Order: sequence, then structure tokens, then C-alpha cells
Amino acid sequence: MIPARFQPLPFLARLFVHMCCPFALAVAAPVMAQEDEAGRHAVDPGTVLVTARRVAEAEQSVPISLVRLDAVELERRGIARLADLSGVVPQLSTPTLGAFGAQQPIMRGVFSPIGAATVGLYVDDVPVQIRSLEVAGNPDLRSFDLDRVEVMRGPQGTLFGADSMGGTIRALTRQPRLEGGELRASGELASVAGGGLNREAQAALGGALLPGRIGARVSAYYRRDAGVVDRFDPASGALIEKNVDHDAAMALRFAAKMAFGEWLELTPSLFYQRTARGDQPFYESSLGPFRQSASLRQPGRDRYLLPSLTARLELDGATLTSVTAWLDRRNRQIVDYSGYFGEIVLGGMIPGIRTPGGSYSRTTVDQSVFTQELRMASADPQAPLRWLIGGFYSRSRIVMEQRVVEPGIADLAQSQLGLSIEEIFGLPLLPGGQSYHSRQQIGERTLAAFAQANWTFAPGWEATGGLRLSHDPLRFRLMSEGPFAGGRNVTGPRRQSDTPLIPYASLSWRPGKDSLIYLSAGKGFRAGGTNGTVPATSCAADLSALGRAAAPDSYGSDALWSYELGVKAGLADQRLRLSLAAFRIDWRRIQQSVTLPHCGFSYVDNLGAARNRGVELALQAEPLRRLALDFSLGFVDARFRRNVGLPGAAIVAVGDRIPYVPRWSATMAAEYGLTLPGRLEGFVRTEWRHAGRIRRAPSTRSIAYDPRVYAGEASDLLFLRVGLGRDGWQLSVFADNLLDSRTPLYRNADLVPVTGSPLREMAQRPRTLGLSASIGL
Repeated sequence: MIPARFQPLPFLARLFVHMCCPFALAVAAPVMAQEDEAGRHAVDPGTVLVTARRVAEAEQSVPISLVRLDAVELERRGIARLADLSGVVPQLSTPTLGAFGAQQPIMRGVFSPIGAATVGLYVDDVPVQIRSLEVAGNPDLRSFDLDRVEVMRGPQGTLFGADSMGGTIRALTRQPRLEGGELRASGELASVAGGGLNREAQAALGGALLPGRIGARVSAYYRRDAGVVDRFDPASGALIEKNVDHDAAMALRFAAKMAFGEWLELTPSLFYQRTARGDQPFYESSLGPFRQSASLRQPGRDRYLLPSLTARLELDGATLTSVTAWLDRRNRQIVDYSGYFGEIVLGGMIPGIRTPGGSYSRTTVDQSVFTQELRMASADPQAPLRWLIGGFYSRSRIVMEQRVVEPGIADLAQSQLGLSIEEIFGLPLLPGGQSYHSRQQIGERTLAAFAQANWTFAPGWEATGGLRLSHDPLRFRLMSEGPFAGGRNVTGPRRQSDTPLIPYASLSWRPGKDSLIYLSAGKGFRAGGTNGTVPATSCAADLSALGRAAAPDSYGSDALWSYELGVKAGLADQRLRLSLAAFRIDWRRIQQSVTLPHCGFSYVDNLGAARNRGVELALQAEPLRRLALDFSLGFVDARFRRNVGLPGAAIVAVGDRIPYVPRWSATMAAEYGLTLPGRLEGFVRTEWRHAGRIRRAPSTRSIAYDPRVYAGEASDLLFLRVGLGRDGWQLSVFADNLLDSRTPLYRNADLVPVTGSPLREMAQRPRTLGLSASIGL
């Protein structure tokens, strides 16, 4: 609530003077919102614009399979975080992986659990994805104060770089206005079956400080999601705490826009987000759904800061755009390791035995990235030849540190084996009772040049060609020490470098104003990397089973070619809209993690090839004036094409499916609009979402095959929302997971590699009933 004496516009003006003017000399921000783009180029009323090719275009004219969700759709479909997009966009999934529960997006079956990202993640024009480190995934971005989200399927490397070989997700924020003002506020309260209350509040204030010249926007967000997992004492079975896995997020964003005549615009921006969890959302298979008996709490927190600046200069016949940004992220988490010593050292001979006093892994990940992009695009969208050229530079540094603290294993080893830690490993524990300590540093640089041209060579016909050339050096260093590491080991600095050429081409034909048929081919690429030290002595048996005496020092780049045929059509005065795409992807030298099950280590190698073939269908229909129907379907058959490994010790085999990729995914929704007395407008919306079965390992013949975790079940969810509003305000009631599905989404045995019990599992969030309200002035 704004106090009576608080005057927002003078306050924003002072904040702008103190914060934004210094920024204008150094850092950089987002693209223009749709209304700005529409104002810059003449478009037909009602045309839906996207910036998938880095310029504003009508969605129906872009030869890319994409999904665009505006702010209204995000709210009505209950998308609170970008990870929720996997439920509404076929061919996009975000599985939870590994012992640390990191989430990783997958598009069109292009999945690798390690190495550089396969899906690009952007906030406006700034990439924010991270290499897969098994302990931390991408930032958990929340969908607040967004103008829209664009999901582009298929390799986008020509315009978005090497980490977009499967596709790209862009979260495009609302931009400051140079005319008028705006105030928005919303809140949500919901009850989770078997849990507590979800709470959310967000607000945004913006407008012109100096009409036509200076505008600013401030937004804030807070959300707390109730936990559903209860923690019990592992010895007595008594309840310790209910709903331990609650999580919370807080975010702030400030942006300003300065217009210097009609030729120059500056848009500085600052985005801050902090998330925290009370415990991991996993339960134990031996206790049943939503019950766990970890010896210790497993909290985590993630802090994300993104200052940025966009400068846009209008030239004679072209627009020059500069985007500069600095990403600073810190991730901290604790995972219970109390059963790990009994599994690895005691070989699981006493199932369920735990370290006295508990033991835990404490990991920290610090990520800092500087990016600078400069691009120039032709200004006339009606010209027969339209072009874009640019350059990109980034410098990133990731520091990951892990400490396994377990002073109680000394007593455990003595009581069970009659030996000291030094007698078992030949080394004592590190200070503070640490059995393992590692520090990994990854430094990467990218210098790239790119260009793309669209040529309308005949009425309705367009040819597009693009090329990106980049140089990607990487530097890696790892230090590990302690009994579990076999002493002190220093790896590196190791270096690797790639210089990929990433082409793209498409041919499209528009038989009518609202129809498009296109054929495209593009390359996707990921840089290689280096491995840490794998102890040759303690892992000798596992390595020997794979025909190796030692793990490789590094792994190479992988690449794919994607071929796509698509159709987009608007029929019956846009009352029926169709989008259909079929694709084939040939992927070679895939970066895959090789787990050594008995010694607890892993390494990365280039393992074989795969072919992904699939189709995507989207239909939107309005059979009645107030009835809207929406149907989306995705199918992909993603399989390995070569045997990797030795007979009897396979890693993958011909015909094995790529793990974590559902063959079928679909959504179906119906929304009916209502006119009620008192000038009220309402709606009723229901939506069904389906994701098919998955496999959590590539092969039943793998040495790491575990039948209890191998197969993942299909999931189905039903959503219902009813709302009414008038004059800028709206009230809604909703039910998420209306049928209270409890399908397991995650099943893992990483911390119990010998006995495999108890498995750690995670199910769908239980039925959630809630009320939301919003107002906009």
C-alpha cells in the first residue's frame, strides 16, 4: 500500500538520476516491448509480433516452430516460473536430475546431462544459462512483470549462439513507457492438499517522468510455496517437522528509458532475484509418498543479479543496437550424505546404516558472466532484401566448491571394521571432519560474428541464409583432496578451444496473407570441455569394465544438423489457426556422463550418435463467438544409432532411447467468455496436460542399469480456472492438478549406489485450490 505522502514520480526521477545515469556509461539491457516495435513499423491491427529473428515480425511470417505466450496466457495457465513452461509447450520438458535435484530443459529430444547447455535461456537479449554441473541448474526465473515468453524449437545457434542447439527460451520483460503511466498489482492465496498455503504478491509502477523523453518502471515480486514433504526421525520414526520443502522467491526490477530525439534510446535495467528452499522436495520409497527421514535438513538458496543496458541508434536505413550485461549468480545448498559412507566404504553390508551425528555435502557455485552484443539491422521491413549483422563477446567464470563434512565416520569405521580412517584410506580426515573437498574453476570466452539475410525474390517467396563464426576457448582447473579423493590432486590448468561455423538456411512461400509453408536446415553446436581427476586405483574395476585404464582428460564438441518442414495457416477469418512442423535431427559425438557405479565418480565422453524425428501440431479454433479451443501435440522418437562400450558392459546400444525424453506430449484447453450483469466480463477455462513415459538411463544393458529407476511413468494433469472482472480488476478461482495426480516425476539412487534403497522420489504437486486478484490502472 502506498502511503499518502509518498509521491512516486518524483521518487522515480531521483532514483533515475542516482542510478541510471552512471549505468549509461557502462552496462546494458533488454529489447523493446511489442508496443514499441509496433510503433516503430506499421503493422496491421491485431498482428501478433515476435522477435524470434532479433527483429519485430508477424508471428505467422516467421519460418520457425515457436510458441508465444503473453502475460494474460501466463497468468491463466498458472505459469509461476519458467520451468512450468514444460507443461504447456509440447517438445519441451524440464526433468529433475541427479542427487542434487538440478533441473535442465530439453527440447526436441536434444538431451545431455553434462557439459554446455543444449537450450538457450534469455532474459530479454541477455543469455543466462549455465553449464550443467550436476549440482546447480539454470536460475529459477519467475514469470513476473513479463510482456511475453517466446519458445523457439530447433537449433537457433546462428543468431543465439552455441548453447541453443535444441532451442531457445526468451523471457521478455515489460518496458518503461514514455507516455502516460501504469500501476499493476496482483496477489494469490492457495491451499495445497496435505501441505500449507501458497502466497504471492507482486506490483509494478511505471510511467513517463518527462513525457516523450524519460520513462521508468519499478516492479517487485514475492512468492512462498508450501511444502508437502514431512521429515521423520530415522531412528525412532517420530515426526520432526511437517512440510519441510517449502520454498520462497523475492525479485526486484528497475528499468528506465531515455529518448534523445528520434535517433537514440538508452534503456538501463537492473534485475535481482533471490530464492530459498527449506529442504529438498524428495521423499523416500520405503516410507511412502511425501515422507523422508534425512538425518539433516537440506536447505538451499540462489541469488541472481543482472544489471544491463541497451542502446538503440537509428541510422539512415538501419538500426544499430548495443546490449551489454553483467550476470552475477551465487548458489548454495546442502545435501544429506549420512548413508553414503555405509554404501561406498562398507559396501552396503548393513543396509540403512548412517553416520553418527549425520554428514552432509555443502556445495557453492559462483557464476559471473560479462556479455556484449552489437548488431545492425536494416530498417525497412518491406524491403525485398532485409539483413542483420552483428558481433558477440562473452567472458564467463564458474567456480564450484564441494565439501563433504562427516566427522562421525571415524567412529563408524572403528565400530564396524575395527579400523581407523587413516588405516582404511591411508589418509586422515581433513580439518573439520571433511572426507572430501574439491574446487573447480571453469573460464570460458566467446568471440563471434554473425549475419543473416532475408530475400523476397518473388511475390510470396522468401529465402533466408545465415552464418555464425565463433572462437570458444575454455580453461579448466580442479583441486580435490581428502580420503575420498585419494589424497590431494590438482588437475590443470587444462585448455581447449573450438572454432565452429554455424550455418542456417530456409525457403518459405506465403500462398496467402495468413499462410506460410517453409523448409529449413540449420546446425547446432556445443563446445567441448575437460574432465576432473578420476582416481585410477579406487575406480580401477569400473574403468576396466569399460575397457579403460584411466578416464579421459577432456571431451570434444558435439554438433547436430536439423531439417524442418512446416506449415502455418489462418483460416476462416482467423477463426481457425494451424501450425504444423516435422523435423529430423542428426546428432553426432554426443557429450554424455559416464557414471562409475562402485567408486562414486564420473567423467564425460563423446558417446556415439543419435537421430531424433518428430512432429509438432498446434490448433487454435473459435467455433463460437465466445468459445476458444486450443490443442497442441508433440511427438519425438529420439534414439542412439551406434553401440558404445564393450560387450557385456555397454553404455548405449543401437536403438536405445535418449533418456528423459517423452515420446508424446500434448495439451488441450477450452475457454468460454461470459458477459454478466453490471458490465462484468468473465471466463471459464479448463486445460489438460500430458507427458509420456520416459527412461532415466539409455540402455538396459548399461553397467549402471537399475530397473527400479529406469522407467518413468506418464503423467496427466487437469487444471480449472474461473474468473470475472471489470474496469482493470479481476478475480479468479483456480484448481491446479484437479484430480490430485501423484505420478512420480523423479526417482534416484545416486546416494545409495550399492543397495539402491531407499530410493529418493518426487511426485506431482498435490491438488492446489486458490484465489487470485489483480488490478491495473
